Amino acid sequence: MLLPRIFSAIAMVVVFLFGLFVLDKTGFMLFLGSVVMVAAWEWARLSDIATQKGRVAFAGMTGTMLYGVHIFFLEAYVLYLAPILWIGAFVWVYRYPKVTGWGSSIVRLLFGLSILVTTWSAFVVLKDQANFVTWTLILMGLIWGADTGAYFAGRRFGKTKLARHVSPGKSWEGVFGGLLLTQCGVAVFSFYEGLSISAWLLFAVIALVTVVVSVLGDLTESLFKRHAGVKDSSHLIPGHGGVLDRVDSLTSASPIFVLLLGMAGWL
Repeated sequence: MLLPRIFSAIAMVVVFLFGLFVLDKTGFMLFLGSVVMVAAWEWARLSDIATQKGRVAFAGMTGTMLYGVHIFFLEAYVLYLAPILWIGAFVWVYRYPKVTGWGSSIVRLLFGLSILVTTWSAFVVLKDQANFVTWTLILMGLIWGADTGAYFAGRRFGKTKLARHVSPGKSWEGVFGGLLLTQCGVAVFSFYEGLSISAWLLFAVIALVTVVVSVLGDLTESLFKRHAGVKDSSHLIPGHGGVLDRVDSLTSASPIFVLLLGMAGWL
């Protein structure tokens, strides 16, 4: 099982770098749209859509929504949905299993459609920026840094459960470890770029919010998988589960990150 996992990881890195450095805007939108549609197919499974026709139809609906957002130039405006979506998700995670409104298949489908559309829109907005690669690598660094810090801090110090009923393996100590590691990265980047103290503090706040929401995204997918009684969103990626299992933090973090950058006047 280790060998397929390694090969899959290498393939994902190669595809990611190809999309990041080689594709033009149209190619990038189509590439990312195809990934989002696969994620939508998986999301339909987590929303109790049992038939392949139903899952494919939902993926097609998601693709149609992406096209509609693009032709009406709504990518930047769609991002304002993100805070509303993730505040709702926080309530679901915090009060699970007491809150049951999210248990409706329709509610879960609408939520999934919304987060996938906002994720795609965030990267389309970033693609228009001259420093697209830099901001994208920073975003990925925040997510990976948070995961890495959480893993090691959680293993060493983890005692207080973060969300016992949703994801028993996660701890508050792990979250703080992820926050600490990412803030160290922010400090190094700010020093290297020669940012002023005020710009550094603003960037630190953006990073802090992004990381916290990325953790929420991970917990939210865990909640839906637990409700559906599955361990992985699918088995499309050998050794890694499904697309959603790889991008759950990204679906929450990227719209918030890009929205905050825009509000800060950096986009």
